[in-house]
This record gives sequence, structure tokens and C-alpha cells, in this order.
Amino acid sequence: MKIYNLVAIFFLIGSFLALFSCNDPSNKKASNELPTIKDTINTTVSRANWRNPVMSPVGVGVARIVRGYFLVGDYKKMLQFVIVPPCYQPKQIENILRKSTWGYEINLSNLQWLPDSTFILTHRTSKQNTTGSEQYIGRIINDTAKIFLFPEKQNLFQYYGDENIDDPCQLKDAMDKIYFAFDKTIILKQSATSLAAILSYLKSNTNIRAHFIGHTSNEGSKSHNIQLSQLRAKAICDYLSKNGIVMDRLSYEGKGDKEPLVSNDTEANKSINRRVEISVNELD
Repeated sequence: MKIYNLVAIFFLIGSFLALFSCNDPSNKKASNELPTIKDTINTTVSRANWRNPVMSPVGVGVARIVRGYFLVGDYKKMLQFVIVPPCYQPKQIENILRKSTWGYEINLSNLQWLPDSTFILTHRTSKQNTTGSEQYIGRIINDTAKIFLFPEKQNLFQYYGDENIDDPCQLKDAMDKIYFAFDKTIILKQSATSLAAILSYLKSNTNIRAHFIGHTSNEGSKSHNIQLSQLRAKAICDYLSKNGIVMDRLSYEGKGDKEPLVSNDTEANKSINRRVEISVNELD
């Protein structure tokens, strides 16, 4: 009798697992349930059913998986479901993710296919007891649904519709080609094309506010580096202001040498750490 009961228990467990297999698209997890780390590790991509491409191998919307890993700080697994512009250093992306405040609830409400086989997700959002909506954009890569990350934005995943997802490095490439005189805040002449590109971007996107963050390598004192990085960021704002961008849309700060992307052990690495970054968000 005991053996019979044991067999019956195993049968019920097997039936329960089969019922919730993600091979059956009609049996998904509840929409308000985040995937667990165990779910994702134990499920292979080959089990996914892509009739609904926003669903992951574990039967949960890809944006919810990304957010689930974000909330527990597991950025390595999170980035398996994210498309990151290739011009960003891994350390830079990690720094950006750590500073993000993507802490509100989301719930998928619509899916739209685009002609180039990308897709747009519309999510209902709940922020401070207020309901709203946001759009994300994604693409299927090697049988995995991934959503695009926009590192310059304070809201890293929100899609406004005017982003160039096929060339997502335009703004950063321009920032990387702004050069300063050594240990000074004077912008060199070879920066003219890049400054013009940033100016054009802000003039074309009048609903955008830009925040500039200066960084240095580790030569000099901490206080000197903070001041230098701040004044370099300010120099860019001054250029933009003199050329038609109102100061209400511009802000700046200096981080000094507190956030290096690479070790300051070679001159090449030091040049990488000397930079001004841009962060954009919509005007209130």
C-alpha cells in the first residue's frame, strides 16, 4: 500500500510539471509572476515556442525577465536578454545599471511586429500609485528575444520611436571625440564636428534634457580632478548654450577619478578614463 501511494505521488508531480511546460503556449505562468533564477537556469532556449516572440523559454515576457534579474542585481544573466550598443565598455554598462532606478512594476499589454522583424512591447507601468505606459523595442537573436538598452537615457529601456537601433553609437561616438587640452578645460578644434552633432541632436529633440558627467584619470589630487571634470562638462554646456540650447535643458557634474572604466596603469587606459558622458531624459 505504501509503495502504491508513493507511485501515485510521483505521478501527480509529473503531471503537474507537464501541465506547466513552456512547450504548451496555453499554459503560461501568471502575468504577475517574475521568473526565478532556477527557472531560467534549468530551461533551455530550445524549449521556447516563438509563436509569441516576446515570451521567453520559461513562458514569461522578456521584459519581466530582464527586470527580474535587474532587481536582484544579477546583471550578467540580465544582459543575456538585452541588446547593448557595442561601443560601451562592460564596466560602463555595469556602472549605468547600478545607478538606474527601474523599480516600478510593469505588465505587458501589447505586442507589435515591425517590417524588419523587430518588435515593440507596450507595458503598463505603476509608479507611485500612478498607472502609465511605456514602449520597449526588441529583436529575436539566435532564438532568444532581447530588448534594446539605451545607455544614454535615464530610463534605459524606454523607446521613443526616433532611436536609430541599427547605429546606436552615434551619440556616444560624438562624446568620445570631444578633446580637451591637457589638464585644462579648453575644447580643442578637432572636436568641432562632434560638438555640432550633439547640438544637432538636441535641436532635433526639443523634448530632451541633457546631463553631462565629467571623468578624469588618476593624475593629480582628488579635489583637482573633481574640479577639472566638472569644468570640462560645463564647457560643453556653455558651447551648447551659446548655440541656441536653453540652459534649462542642460546640467553637468564632475566625478573626478572615482569611476574609472579600466585600470589607470597605462597611458592608453588613462585616456579611456578621461571622458565626458551624456545622460538624457524627457522634459517634465
